[in-house]
Amino acid sequence: MNWSLNLDKRIPTPLRILLRGAGQVVFCNNAVTGLIVLAAFYAGGTITGLAATVGLISSTVTAHACRFCKADIEAGLYGFNGVLSGACLSIFLEHTPQLWLYIVLASMLSSLMWTVLTRMLQLFNMPAATSPFVLVSWVFLVTIYAFDSYALGPALPAASMQSAVMDIGTLPLETWFTALARGIGQIIFTDNTLAGGMLLTGIAIASLRGALMVIGGAFIGVVVPAILGVHASAIEAGLYGFNPVLVMIAIGWVFLEPSAKSALLAILAGILAVLCQAVLSSQMTPMGLPVLASPFILTLWVVLFIASKSRYWFSPAMS
Repeated sequence: MNWSLNLDKRIPTPLRILLRGAGQVVFCNNAVTGLIVLAAFYAGGTITGLAATVGLISSTVTAHACRFCKADIEAGLYGFNGVLSGACLSIFLEHTPQLWLYIVLASMLSSLMWTVLTRMLQLFNMPAATSPFVLVSWVFLVTIYAFDSYALGPALPAASMQSAVMDIGTLPLETWFTALARGIGQIIFTDNTLAGGMLLTGIAIASLRGALMVIGGAFIGVVVPAILGVHASAIEAGLYGFNPVLVMIAIGWVFLEPSAKSALLAILAGILAVLCQAVLSSQMTPMGLPVLASPFILTLWVVLFIASKSRYWFSPAMS
């Protein structure tokens, strides 16, 4: 929206870059949205909010120090992986003084990895998206778990597959609202409904179409896993909502030209993201690793690759 973009331009440059980095968590190059996203992290927990902030600063400063592309830095593209890396480690690791060192190092590494992966994936016209955050987080979790058995933190419950126990036809309206809001909130590792509502608001400020994609993805994150037989607790916690939300935003608003065709493709991609998460969860949960946003990334790459090979689907909005 024009007013938010005008306000974005009036914010001092260093702060604007940082806030845009937070906004890029939900694909928004907008400092106003970024402020709301960062506030949502704090709504989910003070430690998580602080970890996200430290990660944001660390990854952005690293990009400046390494003299990476100025335009990318100003667009916040070196901030969002740091934000997510910091928040992730604060969720899955014990809250000790060493945690903050891990967060700084992981966030710095995410900026370096974003540059490398972006250049590699440009050959296939694919975005790096949040793949640096996922890879860096896995490396740190595996390494720390291996050397410190007491480093486990209050991790999110596993998004496990069990017998069908949720009848979506009889769900009360309040449960629907809670599950949808939590599915959005899990983008930033929280089942806090307020945080989910804040994220939706932040995206709606930038784009109403983006907000519709969010709602559609959250809806898919409830209905499809219920049909698959996922346990009600995982669905109600929103653990199957955030990946279809992210992939629907990416396909239906960001990386393909907004149209009815891309909206339909986004819906199909959202369903595929849930199926992908179900498979990955069954493989990774026994190893003690969270799937994080890997279903979103894999689905995004597959769908964009297929779309790029089809004259019917392909009409890129962004490189």
